[in-house]
Amino acid sequence: MSTITRRFAPTIAAALTLAALTLPVNVPAATAQPALTIFSVSDATTRLSSAEASLTTAGARVANLQADIAELSLAISHAEALQPQTPVDGLVQVLKAYAAPFSDSLMADTEKTLDAGLQLDSLRDRRTEATATLDVAAAEAHARSEAVNAAIADLQTAKQIEAERVGAEKAAKAAQRAALAAKVGILPVAGPNSYIDSWGFARSGGRQHKGTDIMAKRGTPVVAVKDGVVRVSTNSLGGLCVYLTADDGTEYYYAHLDTVVRSSGRVDAGQKIATVGNSGNAAGGPTHVHFEVHPGGGSPVDPYPILQKMVV
Repeated sequence: MSTITRRFAPTIAAALTLAALTLPVNVPAATAQPALTIFSVSDATTRLSSAEASLTTAGARVANLQADIAELSLAISHAEALQPQTPVDGLVQVLKAYAAPFSDSLMADTEKTLDAGLQLDSLRDRRTEATATLDVAAAEAHARSEAVNAAIADLQTAKQIEAERVGAEKAAKAAQRAALAAKVGILPVAGPNSYIDSWGFARSGGRQHKGTDIMAKRGTPVVAVKDGVVRVSTNSLGGLCVYLTADDGTEYYYAHLDTVVRSSGRVDAGQKIATVGNSGNAAGGPTHVHFEVHPGGGSPVDPYPILQKMVV
């Protein structure tokens, strides 16, 4: 027997070494996280990304433990299959052990059986430990999943709040714009334009300029500055013209037009009524709209300060 013991020594040592190996230390259970206050969609998106990353890590941990348990179960099955199942099997194994020193095949078979027996308890312990660790990891993965669901709900809430905020801001701006338009009007040229305060500038025949020239490309839309009624007229100086009598009694005069879209009737502020041109005595010169303001339908006033306040 001493010879067999010496020959088994390396195998036994290997078995003991293998038995000493265990799975990684248990992962601590996830602790409840306090609810976060969502200040913005960006905050909620960051929190969701973090929760999803944690869930992915926890899911990978569960998958690895399940794979380890499956591998240990297979090793246990193989080790159990090598163990004697009946008293007769045990007797046969003892006889093989006695004869092992004289046969390499019997020696290999005996070492294999002994090695499996030495590892069996260790394998079972490791599987038990891995199963316990899996329970903890599964609980953590569940908690991470709940955190992801909570983060998704927070993100949806944040998006709704953001949408409501944006909507409220747009509504407020629209109301402010409408109030300003009702008070001072909408800029008469709806497109790229430029103008200066040319009130009182000298004109042919000793006249003085009684309006503001709004320079723009031919065809640029000309719109009603306020709600009111329009009528079309032509004359040698202004060429094709439109008069707009606003509901508040102010009369607006548009001259040097290229075309008229609305020649008569009621119009709404911002509605297209004509296009920029250079008709009348502006023929051959730069295209623009000569614009005048007549409060109460009376004498004209300098339109420049009014134009600067108008809604674009």
